[in-house]
Amino acid sequence: MSWAPTIDIVVPCYNVAHIVERCVNSLLKQSYRDNTISIYLVNDGSSDSTGRILDSFSRHQHIQIIHLEKNKGLSVARNTGIKAGSGEVICFLDSDMTVQPEWINAHLDMLGEVGIFGVIGDSLLPAEQTPNELDSYLYDLRRGARSIGEGSPIPFSYFLFNNTSVKRSIFDVIELFDEKITTYGGEDTELAIRFWEAYPEGLRFSSSASCVHHHPRELIDFCNLMYSYGKTNLPSLLEQFPQYKAELGGGWLNSIKGYFLFNSIIRWFISKMSNLGSSYWLSRYKIIDAAIRGARTVSHR
Repeated sequence: MSWAPTIDIVVPCYNVAHIVERCVNSLLKQSYRDNTISIYLVNDGSSDSTGRILDSFSRHQHIQIIHLEKNKGLSVARNTGIKAGSGEVICFLDSDMTVQPEWINAHLDMLGEVGIFGVIGDSLLPAEQTPNELDSYLYDLRRGARSIGEGSPIPFSYFLFNNTSVKRSIFDVIELFDEKITTYGGEDTELAIRFWEAYPEGLRFSSSASCVHHHPRELIDFCNLMYSYGKTNLPSLLEQFPQYKAELGGGWLNSIKGYFLFNSIIRWFISKMSNLGSSYWLSRYKIIDAAIRGARTVSHR
């Protein structure tokens, strides 16, 4: 590889005692040169044994552990890691994910191309895990950046920071994560919008830079998170970026078409359909509907 930048890996950690050791060990097995990698493990006020597990890596020369006194959210945790490092490339990985030894190389293969400033990798279900209703939606080829593929720029709405690499130089142009966002959802979209405005052709998807996501959960749990996102952070995003109302889904909140498609009658019908079997589109409806219902509780006040 002709391009050999220094690498910072930022891993925000919150109550992940069940998997964080495997996450860190997978990062320590990278085939990229050790002396150019620094790993920043940010314990975001965990209440389980996450902090103790992280401390077991404290003697590793390439690892720095940072403990936050209380849970402050992904924006603060990621910014803390960004500020602690100085690598030319910053890789973000969620702490419930594991990666293969070629993970960094796969990111750099694409990030090293002219005009590309950010790469999001794929997420995979653990091989031993039988997909449930939510998994069948989350890992579907029609969802997110997978639907665009590797040959074209991707929009900001598909650029998340769970398995991502960016050139540090972008933060000379834009600010870091918005630390006012402390609850689930929206912090990566808010930054991705500003990133995309600065580099509209600069975001890409890589299927090779994949991770395995160890986070079993049910569709109803994810819908509850999306309801919370709709109630808290979505309205703020719409207020901050009214020019992206359509991309953020704001056109469905209080419009005629929105009430025609997202209402109690259709919701009941979708529920009955789900009793006959799950599908990508039924799950997609439920997730979007949850966010819209949350946002409507705010707009109707």
